[in-house]
Amino acid sequence: MRHQMIGNTLYFYFQGDFDNLCVQGAKQICIDLIDRYAPAVVKMDFEEVSFIDSTGIGFVLARYKQLNKMGSRLILCNLSHSNQVLFHMSGVFQVISHERNGVKL
Repeated sequence: MRHQMIGNTLYFYFQGDFDNLCVQGAKQICIDLIDRYAPAVVKMDFEEVSFIDSTGIGFVLARYKQLNKMGSRLILCNLSHSNQVLFHMSGVFQVISHERNGVKL
């Protein structure tokens, strides 16, 4: 996982499988960075993610709750078609928006 802060937006870039192993490594780092920067918006980039499981969806929802308490927004970016379908079926898009963007490290 990589990250960068641009203006009031914190970007997280994930790669590979977004599963239990990935989430274990990224969870506390993301929590701490969100708390440190207190961004207005967090964008999670999934362009390089090939697979997402229920742990990954849970991680996204937990970060949404963390950000919502701060009055900040979460946006999911660059989801593959299959990952977009998975998030849609889980109901995530009822509370979290998604977009395609071109901001890269």
